[in-house]
Amino acid sequence: KFISLAAVQSAWHIRFPYSVFIIYFLDFSHVSEDYFYNSFVDARADVEKAQTDVETMMQRRLELIPDLVEVVKSYTKHEEKIFEDISNAENMLITAIADDENPDAISNANTNVSMKVNEMISIVKKDYPEIVSGPQYTSLMDQLEGSVTRIAVAREKYNDVVSIYNRKIEKAPGCILADMFGFERAEEFSSSAIA
Repeated sequence: KFISLAAVQSAWHIRFPYSVFIIYFLDFSHVSEDYFYNSFVDARADVEKAQTDVETMMQRRLELIPDLVEVVKSYTKHEEKIFEDISNAENMLITAIADDENPDAISNANTNVSMKVNEMISIVKKDYPEIVSGPQYTSLMDQLEGSVTRIAVAREKYNDVVSIYNRKIEKAPGCILADMFGFERAEEFSSSAIA
């Protein structure tokens, strides 16, 4: 006896009316899980890239500071304390970046470098006006100011990316999957008027 395909489908739906719904739901939940997981991975990669960008800008500024110190040193022999303080602050920032510390630790070390450099600049402007008018000093100061601006822009971009990432892993239904896969909140760089 010949049985039509329509008859088989009809009989199957009568015996298992919710089976089609369950199959579609399981398939959708698997696709949805893959989508969320992949979007979390992409967002976390964006956060890591943005943090690397901020650290790169900080490194660039750190490379300029010794040149500025050398220009100032050539005119000032008795300001050794400030040069030592700058060197210590730079080493703290280099260590924080190299140890991949959290953004707050890096930001604090960066602020410390900024304070020490600003202290040196204040001393130079007040006590050594002939340095301020020199072409080397002026060029280095322009580059340093540009680096500070680039750091601020990179930090802002980082904080934007972190905000997007954190919202993704905190909103439903993503929060369930984010917790399941071990995605944690990322920390923003704290702002500093000095840096």
